[in-house]
Amino acid sequence: MDTTFIGERIHNIIDERRITQTSLADKIGINLSTLNNYMTGRSKFPPEVLKQIAEVLDTSSDYLLGLADTSERPIRLSKTEKLMIKTLRTLYRDQQEAVHNQIQFFQKQNRRE
Repeated sequence: MDTTFIGERIHNIIDERRITQTSLADKIGINLSTLNNYMTGRSKFPPEVLKQIAEVLDTSSDYLLGLADTSERPIRLSKTEKLMIKTLRTLYRDQQEAVHNQIQFFQKQNRRE
């Protein structure tokens, strides 16, 4: 695991969100110098610190590790939602579009109420 790569990704996020390293270190409960050592690659990120950083920055640890290309957290689906997606994928394209149109119709109805 390339810790400088992780540090660069963290640095990019905190720059975008205008968060200081001091603030990040405070939020995860470590010293600024410790965070600097992690971000520059002098020390390896412990898994629990990466998890805390991902939570504070509202990103995924997969993104920080370079396993995902987007910094957005994945959507957590309920069992019902997973089943709906699995079923939707078995339909033909025109059937999928019909389901999508029906969902949009329901959404419009809900906005009127």
